[in-house]
Amino acid sequence: MDNIRKSEFRLVAAIAAVTLGFFAANLFCFRNSDVVLDPRSWYDLAKVMLLLAAIFVAMRLVGWRIEKDKSRIGRFIATSAAAIRLLATNASLFVPLSFASVWFMYLASATSRPLMDQTLAALDAAIGFDWRTFLDLTNKQPWVAGTLVFAYHALGRQLPLLFIFLAFVKGPRLTEFITLLAISSALTGISMSFVPAAGAYAYFHPQSVEFHNFTARAGMWHFTELMKIRSGEPFRLFVTRAEGLVTFPSYHTALGIMVVYALRDFRWLFWSVGCLNAAMIVSTLPEGGHHLIDVIAGAMVAIAAIVAVRFVVGYEPHAAAANAGPTSHAAPLKTPPSASPPASAAPSPP
Repeated sequence: MDNIRKSEFRLVAAIAAVTLGFFAANLFCFRNSDVVLDPRSWYDLAKVMLLLAAIFVAMRLVGWRIEKDKSRIGRFIATSAAAIRLLATNASLFVPLSFASVWFMYLASATSRPLMDQTLAALDAAIGFDWRTFLDLTNKQPWVAGTLVFAYHALGRQLPLLFIFLAFVKGPRLTEFITLLAISSALTGISMSFVPAAGAYAYFHPQSVEFHNFTARAGMWHFTELMKIRSGEPFRLFVTRAEGLVTFPSYHTALGIMVVYALRDFRWLFWSVGCLNAAMIVSTLPEGGHHLIDVIAGAMVAIAAIVAVRFVVGYEPHAAAANAGPTSHAAPLKTPPSASPPASAAPSPP
């Protein structure tokens, strides 16, 4: 039990460390940035955190009220209250992390350094990949393009579903997944700071007829926002209306891999979501507008985050058993021995 609590504490500590690191970088490293955070962003953050706290307290009261009820409906209510409490607890870790990382993404994008799409395209060519040829190949078949468009945009729906699923079926995996998000966000933030890019559509400028089977603004949703930030003019950021600005590495790719990893204990979901996200990773090229090297880098970010989380948790048999265990009826982030065994999508970057 002590090993279980230690591993969970290390996960929470890792999330907190990354979140505080983002806030520190935002407040101290970018003091003279042209990007100014709209005060309403703080207000929205406070509202969400208060709501999560209220949900946690309400579910705790429900748990106390129902704990002596051993009927089937009583056990169902107690289990649901514990799962919702766990969901609120993990959301209270996720929300500040998302807030800080989005803020950092905008600050890091506000640079006058030249875009490096030419270098990224050259790296693609060096490994034998031609983005325009691939776009033409996928655009020629409407069913292929349609499948890729669906897969790309399905990722955004996976995250809330994954949060709910893990909270109700296997709570420790949810904390682990948020730790993956934290570490991968840190790696992505560092990478994008050194490699500013706008994407393959912005670099190659294909005509609309060349991608008419994909969405009209494929790979360019972020472009207007990015150019405003890079212009040197004052920019007011309202976090809840932020666009995904990351091109290198592909965070869609990293996220898709991490979602599948979080479902590794559920074979039926692992393979079905794995197939969907494999198509999604392919779609990051023609629909997301990524260079192939972005996708490779995104996969490396996911692998590095997974390795780091395994290191954070440790390899003790008890810790492994805890992560394989069920959601508890006790306090969030704790797994009691009496529980019975039971079971991924922020606006995503382009």
